[in-house]
Formats: sequence, structure tokens, C-alpha cells
Amino acid sequence: MRTAGPRGEWPAGAPDPDRLAEGFGGLYGGPPAGVWHAPGRAALLGEHTAPSDGVGLYAALPWGVTAAVGTVPDDPRVRTASLSGPLRSRGPQARAVAGAVAAARRTGLLEAATGLRVMLGSDLPEQASLGYAGAVGAAVALALADLAGGPPPEGATADQRVALAARPGCAVRVNLRTLGTTVLPFDPAAEGLSLLVADTGALPRRDARPAHAAELERARKALGPLRSVTDLPSALPRLPSPALRHRVEYAVTEVHRLNAVVGLLRAERFGEVGVILTASHLSLRRFGLPLPEVELAVETANRAGARGVRMTGWAGTALALAADDRTAGIGAALEEAFADRGLPAPRVRTALPSAGAHRLR
Repeated sequence: MRTAGPRGEWPAGAPDPDRLAEGFGGLYGGPPAGVWHAPGRAALLGEHTAPSDGVGLYAALPWGVTAAVGTVPDDPRVRTASLSGPLRSRGPQARAVAGAVAAARRTGLLEAATGLRVMLGSDLPEQASLGYAGAVGAAVALALADLAGGPPPEGATADQRVALAARPGCAVRVNLRTLGTTVLPFDPAAEGLSLLVADTGALPRRDARPAHAAELERARKALGPLRSVTDLPSALPRLPSPALRHRVEYAVTEVHRLNAVVGLLRAERFGEVGVILTASHLSLRRFGLPLPEVELAVETANRAGARGVRMTGWAGTALALAADDRTAGIGAALEEAFADRGLPAPRVRTALPSAGAHRLR
């Protein structure tokens, strides 16, 4: 595990579309066709069940990626830059743009001989498990669809689906096998609540997803599709190791927790979601995931009065549901707890479920 504290920038304000357009013109020699924005997302529940074809529940964030985009006839190159200069072709931004371009070419929205120029800005930290790459891909996919006069894109990944489907005061449920989405009411502000995001910056030494996917595939071969397991106590003894049983226990029970939250959201009982967030985090410990910094953030936020807290994503970010009059105290408690252990303080921001991708100009 790497513990250098929060990484990269988290700007206080959204990128200025006019400045992006000006930077686009300065680099590429002409104005963009338009400017689009797509939000990041917070995973509320279920994102770790993707290897077992589970379901995830997400909320769009008020921070995201803004993209000035223009097409270039008779020059099929795809070029991606920020205001600081061209971006590496193998970096996450360029890969996300290339994926959106490939999808647009397959569906006829972008001709093979036409290239793309993109200028990106962001107020979303890249390495905080908040859907940065998905926001890039969603913004560019929407831009390509708009410029071609096509229907709104659905998105090629769960994060893109969330960014494109989200609405203010709503959560998005995603079937992680089919990528089908359902928009559900989730308006914490109606009960005087907010989401609190704590970015500790902690990163695992290696990506845990391939190992977890391999373990759950072994379980699937023994038990069949995990989403079809209904008698968990009878199923677990059929697995060969305690670690594998823990992984399956999490994957199966997390879907039940998510279904319970969906019921609460449909009933607009938003404040009751918190206890299930905490239960999800406790179960994640048996999945072998939370990093020590995230555990510290979760325990501290719980003690400071959060309604519920869990790890969100696969790295060093915690997500809490808290009363508005408790968020400042939770932030102060986090700063003190990390300082007591000689650790850099996490970056803490509050948020409400926000709008999906849209054109700015």
C-alpha cells in the first residue's frame, strides 16, 4: 500500500468553458464545435460485485470533466490535451477518448477519415475512485452523438452509464452484467443530509480486481451463477477455502443489501440508507478490500456522527451519509485522527446527487 496522502489536484471550481475553448483554439488552430460536461460518480453499494455479474448503485457528483470537442475532416488522428498541454496516448484520459471514438466509428457516428480534437478540464480528482475515466468517456461520447445528430449514447461502461443517465436528486442502479440502468429517487437534502467524500489518497500496491475476479470465477464454477445463490449457508461449505467463502458471502449478501436500499429509495426513506452503507463496509472487510486509511476514515466518521459510512470504489476513498449540521465536525475529526497517526489529512468535500452529462455550449 502507498500512503503519500491525496494525489493530484482537486480544484475548488469547475473548469471555465470559455477558457477551454480558447485553449482548444490555441492548440488546434480553430474553435471547438462545442463544450460538454460529464459528472464523476460515487458508488453507494455493489460496485465490487461486477466480477460476479451483480448490481451497483451510484450517485452522480457535482464534480466532473469538461471537454471542448471538435472534428477534423480528412485527418483521422485523435488528439487529446489539457490546458497544460498534450496528454499521453496511453494515459487514462486519452484511452477513454479513444474508446468513445472507436464506439462512434462502429455505430457510424464518426467516419473513418474524420479525426477528433479534445481539450479536457476537470474538477474531479483522477485517482480517488470517483469515476474520472468514465466521465471523460461519457463527455466525449455525448459530444460525438450530438455532433452527428444521433440519439443520446448509452455508455460503454457502468461509470459512463451513470454519468449519462444521472439526474439531480437521484441514484442510478446498474445491472453490472447487462449494463441496464434504473433511475431512482435519492434526495438526501430533503432530510437535511449530504454525502461526504473523504479522499485519503491511499492506493493498493496492485489492482485487486483481477484477483477477486479470478476467485469469484472459481466460485462460479463450483456453485453456478452467484446471482442465483439463494441458500447461502448451504452453498458456502461447498467452497474449498475460507477466503473464497468470504468473497462469495460478500458478493451474495451485497446484492441483498442493495435491493433493500432500492426499496428505501422508492419509499423516499433516504435517511435510513446509512445503516446499510455501514453494513456493506463491514462485509467488505471479509472481501479483503478496505485499506488502513479508509478504515480509519470510516471509523472516525462513524464516531463523529455519520448516519453511515463505507469504502467507495477500489482505492482510498470513503463515502458517508451525514446530517448537514454534522459534516463540519466529521471533517475536523478526520483531520485530527489522521494527524494523530502522522498521516496526511484526507481531502473532504460534501455533495448531493447531481445532474448527468450535458452540453454546456
